[in-house]
Amino acid sequence: MQQILILGIGRSTYFLLEYLNHLSLAQKLHVCAIDVQQELIEKRKVEFPHIEFIQSQVDKISIDAYVSNADLVISMLPPAFHAAIAELCLQKGKHFFTASYVSAEIKAMHAEAQKKGLLFMMECGLDPGIDHMSALALIHSLKGQGAEITSFESFTGGLVHPDSINPPWNYKVSWNPRNVVLAGQGTPAQYKERGAIKYLPYKELFTQPSAWKISATDVYEGYPNRDSLSYQSLYELEQAKTFIRGTLRYPGYCQGWNYLVQLGMTDDSTILQENAARTARSFLANFIPVAECDIEQKLQKIFGADALPYFRALGLLDDEPITSAAATPAQILQTIIEKKWKLQVRDRDRIVMIHRLGYLLIGKEHTIQSSLLVDGDDAERTAMAKTVGLPLAIAVDLFLQGSIHSRGVQIPITEEFYKPMLEKLKTFGIVFKESHVI
Repeated sequence: MQQILILGIGRSTYFLLEYLNHLSLAQKLHVCAIDVQQELIEKRKVEFPHIEFIQSQVDKISIDAYVSNADLVISMLPPAFHAAIAELCLQKGKHFFTASYVSAEIKAMHAEAQKKGLLFMMECGLDPGIDHMSALALIHSLKGQGAEITSFESFTGGLVHPDSINPPWNYKVSWNPRNVVLAGQGTPAQYKERGAIKYLPYKELFTQPSAWKISATDVYEGYPNRDSLSYQSLYELEQAKTFIRGTLRYPGYCQGWNYLVQLGMTDDSTILQENAARTARSFLANFIPVAECDIEQKLQKIFGADALPYFRALGLLDDEPITSAAATPAQILQTIIEKKWKLQVRDRDRIVMIHRLGYLLIGKEHTIQSSLLVDGDDAERTAMAKTVGLPLAIAVDLFLQGSIHSRGVQIPITEEFYKPMLEKLKTFGIVFKESHVI
């Protein structure tokens, strides 16, 4: 009997667990899932009775025996854990699957994994994952018709359903809130635009968002990801004059987030000391060198009157107590948005992905747009969980069927992966629609 081990059963795993719960009935398959949260485990036991759930720490020592007994390990842990888990799988001869990016440490394991006949399946979620598969399917289709692709733009957003928006931010958290706070930090955004390499520093990242739309009512704005350039060769589009990958939000979000960035409230390098009297307003006052009673006036002077609704909506003008612990501004801000931007029970989230390609065919210029829109069912069965968990579950299923023959460290950019996976995703309502842009 095949043994599948899942590490981590958090918010993005619902549909992965549901798929494997059904699969364990249809095949001779034993699925075991480990998490540290006992309350969540008890909930999952009721939801997925054909999966064995175990409460345990997830460090290498604690899970050593579980990995030894598995044939395939799926890591849904934070990215920092993946290299250690992959190394353990390499030592014990186990296949390794995750939705996260390939790190330098795991990439270095490719030759040994391949030699041992192991598949380390990476970047098999939404972004990265579905973005790769859908983009490459379209690119290869156009090239097969003889097209020369001159520009490639790809933007993805994990958003809230329009029925659940919270103006002026129009955003709620459906995935890792720390990634939301730290988005774009580190190296400047790098991309190619009209033949020129562009470097956009963090302080400017949210100042000039690009406009995107699927229909007259489905309108979005986007900002570039940190590293687009490394994907240009991966997608075999070195000749393209424009190559940009980015993130989508509803209009207005970038304006508000830029206020926080300019004040330094997203900084993750400086520690603010413990303060038992800390409130949202006093936290904001750390970044404005005026008396607390003058905060509104100072904000208007710096940013204009349009800024006040953003700060008010986050409660930053109120004297509500917040975390008193010593922490970075980014960490404190995260505690605020986790509360203010929490998905409520009846809220639904939305996933939007848009690829826009310019190409030459028989001497004529064309532009095609391929778009995906997926809405969640509720705060548990989210679109984010669906689009992250299902590609990974389908990849596991295909592998167990013997349909995937590649070994070593792989991402789903070849037809072997994306063709059957995209077909299967269609059965779950994850379907791209194409239109020619005039």
